[in-house]
Amino acid sequence: MSAGKSLIVVSVGTDHHPFDRLIRWVDSWATGHQDVEVVLQRGTSAPAQNLASTELIPHPDLCELFARASVVVSHGGPSTVMDARMTGRLPIVVPRDPAHGEHVDEHQLRFAEHLRKHDLARIALTEPSLVALLEEALAAPDDFTVPVDASSISGIVEFGRVVDELLNTKTPLLPASPAGAEQLDSATSQTQNN
Repeated sequence: MSAGKSLIVVSVGTDHHPFDRLIRWVDSWATGHQDVEVVLQRGTSAPAQNLASTELIPHPDLCELFARASVVVSHGGPSTVMDARMTGRLPIVVPRDPAHGEHVDEHQLRFAEHLRKHDLARIALTEPSLVALLEEALAAPDDFTVPVDASSISGIVEFGRVVDELLNTKTPLLPASPAGAEQLDSATSQTQNN
């Protein structure tokens, strides 16, 4: 991250449907904000005109970026939203809309409504609402953070261990938040002692 610049991380997920609308909105907003650094994971969406972007970011790297970010903007995928929350960020969620060819059904719109009702994310359905939330997040970054629940880490580590065993893989444990290394060390010790 560049010194003195706020980091905004935008992730559209890995669905094969493009999410050009979100890419355009962020690209347009960022052109007037040279004081921020934007990391843009675009998936199959068209590249932004003014911002550098990456098709995919490996999951551990994306979680690390979320932990360092001042602002996380996410599509309405439950996994991405929960990854952002696990790193201490209250994400700004822009759900994919099948009316724009961004997904096969309205599940992201319904999930976004659930997130809004339970104060689990801030929701932007239009470009002006996204712009307003980005401005709000930069002005009051503490309002876009959530406590990291260390008690949930051990269950996640155990679930990952079971999946690795089933798939005969080995997923590395990487800290996903500033306190992640300490939490993972503690959770791994607890899991190994059980």
